[in-house]
Amino acid sequence: MTKVTVSYGQTWLDIAMQELGDIERAIELARLNGRSVTDALEAGEILNVPDFDTSKRSIVQLFRNSANKPASGEVLIAADGDTGGNEGIEFWALENDFVVS
Repeated sequence: MTKVTVSYGQTWLDIAMQELGDIERAIELARLNGRSVTDALEAGEILNVPDFDTSKRSIVQLFRNSANKPASGEVLIAADGDTGGNEGIEFWALENDFVVS
């Protein structure tokens, strides 16, 4: 068993793919940590992770690389439109900083 630190925007499915090479193990991963797959993860949170099946080694190696870490969770924006300094279309709000003409 190992430990992993959750990155911004990651879900249980992302961690299962990254650390176990198989999204089908997401429920097992959540249960191991006393949680449900419907629970949101927070960046910086540390999770216990079981050992991965050696037949999934190439998948795990691909997604453990920081450039390939999956992060499919929602990006939340404060009600006042503050993006915390982030830029890009995924952070823009209509009639705030994205004007439709």
